[in-house]
Amino acid sequence: MLELQNIKKDYIIGNNPFTALIDINLTFKKSEFVAILGPSGCGKTTLLNLIGGLDQYTSGDLIIENKSTKSFSDSDWDAYRNNKVGFIFQNYHLINHISILENVELGMTLAGKSASERRQKAIEVLKRVGLEDQMYKRSKQLSGGQKQRVAIARALANDPEIILADEPTGALDTKTSTQILELIKEISKEKLVIMVTHNQELADLYASRIITLLDGRLQSDSSKEQLEKTSGFYQPKKTSMSYFQAIKLSFNNLRTKLARTVITAFAGSIGIIGVLLVLGVGNGFNKTVNSLEKEALVSIPIRINQFAFTYGPPDFNAPEPVSDGFVYPYDSSRPQQAYQNNISSELIAYINQYLDPSAYTSIELDYGIQTLLLQKENTLYKMIEKNDITFGQTNVPFLNEYFEVMAGSLANTEGYPIYIVLNDEYGIDKRVLEAFNLPTDEKVRYEDLIGKTLVSPLYDDYYVKDESSILGKTVFSPNTDLSLAFNQGIVLEVKAVLAPIDDNVFTMSDGVYHLENFNNLLLQNAKESVVGQAQMASDYYVIDFQASGQSLRPKGTDFLVESVERTLVESFLGTDETPVSISIYPTSYQSKEQIIKVLDDYNEQTSSANKIVYLDLAETIGSALGSVVNMISIVLVIFAGISLVVSSIMIGIITYVSVIERTQEIGVLRALGARKKDVKRVFNSETFLIGLTAGLLGSLIAYILSFPINAIVYNLNNQMKDIMQLTFMHVASMVIVSILLTFVAGLFPASLAAKKNPVEALRAND
Repeated sequence: MLELQNIKKDYIIGNNPFTALIDINLTFKKSEFVAILGPSGCGKTTLLNLIGGLDQYTSGDLIIENKSTKSFSDSDWDAYRNNKVGFIFQNYHLINHISILENVELGMTLAGKSASERRQKAIEVLKRVGLEDQMYKRSKQLSGGQKQRVAIARALANDPEIILADEPTGALDTKTSTQILELIKEISKEKLVIMVTHNQELADLYASRIITLLDGRLQSDSSKEQLEKTSGFYQPKKTSMSYFQAIKLSFNNLRTKLARTVITAFAGSIGIIGVLLVLGVGNGFNKTVNSLEKEALVSIPIRINQFAFTYGPPDFNAPEPVSDGFVYPYDSSRPQQAYQNNISSELIAYINQYLDPSAYTSIELDYGIQTLLLQKENTLYKMIEKNDITFGQTNVPFLNEYFEVMAGSLANTEGYPIYIVLNDEYGIDKRVLEAFNLPTDEKVRYEDLIGKTLVSPLYDDYYVKDESSILGKTVFSPNTDLSLAFNQGIVLEVKAVLAPIDDNVFTMSDGVYHLENFNNLLLQNAKESVVGQAQMASDYYVIDFQASGQSLRPKGTDFLVESVERTLVESFLGTDETPVSISIYPTSYQSKEQIIKVLDDYNEQTSSANKIVYLDLAETIGSALGSVVNMISIVLVIFAGISLVVSSIMIGIITYVSVIERTQEIGVLRALGARKKDVKRVFNSETFLIGLTAGLLGSLIAYILSFPINAIVYNLNNQMKDIMQLTFMHVASMVIVSILLTFVAGLFPASLAAKKNPVEALRAND
């Protein structure tokens, strides 16, 4: 069944060739007990390794059941060792971190046998060697004789036809040696047993055939029998270790080194903790911003301004300009990088028609009309320049949402109320105080502002016809006597003084604010005024005109571009009813989304020239804050990721150390028929388990840390509740990342383990 033809084995030792075996010709049959004798270094173990497929010959041929092994691949030799050969080693070579039963099952696992079949056969052979009561122990709990019995049971478990024993009694006492040899002799009745020994006496007593080697040559062979060739043709049965078994082996090994495993996993988890903390804080902050947008910022209006700053043209704007040899003129009065909305009567009608009244508290139309403000100090009248103070439009619900009443009341809206808004330090521009004839060199009580008034004169009282000589043109100049304009003007009375609420994320400039009814009255007055009607009927400026960004146009100056200049001056005087902005105040976050949908629907059904760009300031603030947080998070994740990579490299080093520690185990696995890829699986499984443990441990620690982090941040700022919020996706992704990084880090050590020579691996640490 086994034939060696002209076998020669050479080694390279220190760059010099060394011949271990020369011209070995032997034939073995089934059911014989062969003892190979000879002095140390004569080649006995080398011959045994060649027969067992642990080492390969240099020349000659090994014939197994009429099949030459010259063309055997690594997988063929693995299969041969698994299902044809069983090894009994002098030093037992049991795997310490699994039970005796699992040691015996290992070869059958590689053969692909089922769990129940493996367990039944392992128990059967352990009973045969007298260890049925020891099967659940570990090897370190057994005596030398018991360990050798386990090695014999492991060799028998897969029903091999050849048993190879290398000095099986070399480490045993005489009594135990006798018991082991009796057991091996019994096995030889049904299998070919080839034993290497130094003991001539034991060989003579138990072996049926004795072969002697000397200096690598066959010295003698006690068998004179001419062996006949057997029928049949050997076909190796491929082996394979399942991933589950590889993970189980690695898990048991890690469990025996629990302290080191935990420390390694903790080191690997540090990067995971860092990344998860950053992701959790970023997620919590974004949710806080979203909540802020939905709750605290919901009353901020959606604005449609005459010029919408888009920081890049909207999709429906003209294409990007190109350099084609031409200079393109532009209007310097129009803000650059701005899209001009066409705030038409059709747009206003559409908004009024399709917006649900319950979705907004008010819709405010702001016009570019000049606001004239007068004040009387003793007997003198003074004009208050609008540009000197902030004088804008607001509404009561908005003030209620974001500001605290310091004096007065928002409930009283009779007449034409105005409101003094302070900054977040309870201050006000001194020019506002000057406008109300209040001292600016000392503090002013809130109550002293309540009831103070300003007067907005009517156009017909403020503008008078200019009788100067401008040929055939009616022009107007401000009245030099302001008493009538003051006494008959619109009285604006301070009803409340307000300051921003604590932690107000939305602020507006301190100053004076009026309601929409005042603007409506100004427009009505402008259209009915003499100066307003004169301007509408003229193709020149009826007043000295100078708006923001415009050079002075003296009264009587003709329009050069009538459509443009008429729009500017009529808007300034209030005779053009086209608003410069529309402000829509939502009642809730859901209402805001409904409003945005109506505006988007308008853009879809209108022409390109009439499309609008609106400003959702709440969303803009939220997006800006979210973008900043995301950028910071990315930077922090990169830094945390560096520690993750470093810890993964460390795990790779630990895996390499494990390879060195488990070199004998690698040799045992290869002797039992494990393929190179099976050895890789064992160590890849180890890095997988460490990566999984590191990921889970890091996730658990990050989750535990979230409680004190949230408590500390909440104590610092009660608006930042639950600032750290981990999600399942965060945890799952980081566990996967941890597994992948440690797996990659362990590929090189696992590859080194797979490449180890089985014979050298078995001799390691002896």
